[in-house]
Amino acid sequence: MAAAELFSRNGYESVGVDDIGAAAGVTGPAIYRHFDGKSGVLTAVFDRIIDAVVPAVPEADATVAVDRLRVLVDSYAAGVAGRRRLMAVFVREVHHLPAEHAARLRDRQRALVGIWRDLLAAVHPDWPDQRVRTAVHGVFGLLNAVGTFDSPLTDAELAGQLGDLAAAALELSPA
Repeated sequence: MAAAELFSRNGYESVGVDDIGAAAGVTGPAIYRHFDGKSGVLTAVFDRIIDAVVPAVPEADATVAVDRLRVLVDSYAAGVAGRRRLMAVFVREVHHLPAEHAARLRDRQRALVGIWRDLLAAVHPDWPDQRVRTAVHGVFGLLNAVGTFDSPLTDAELAGQLGDLAAAALELSPA
């Protein structure tokens, strides 16, 4: 997405709708046919990030909670490692979302966190709810931080390392 590259390179505040249009090969006003403005484009960038890190894992493919959670962890790690610049945009620019877009993004994030919490609670039934909650939020912080540093690792190497770190923090068995 051309807008994501512009936001990453120049920052949200410095990018105009005309810039986005030019980068996409259309006029600036043409952007309004698809989005409600620049904030709508930013929301689409964030939606794309979430879509990329949340796999469609059919229940039949991983019926055991630990297996399903490991698939989700590895998919998320690969998604953020392969989209480092987009994650940087997410971390740096999320506060620019208008209230209605921010609320929708929070709803999507809460749903994802809820899935991970339910699975982790099933993996560790002896853990108190607060430990489960803290572990899941800590792991998301670890994984989302990939956009805040420049790693020399390849995407695959970084994804593997992040997945292993996250699995260790969640006390999952090795992949």
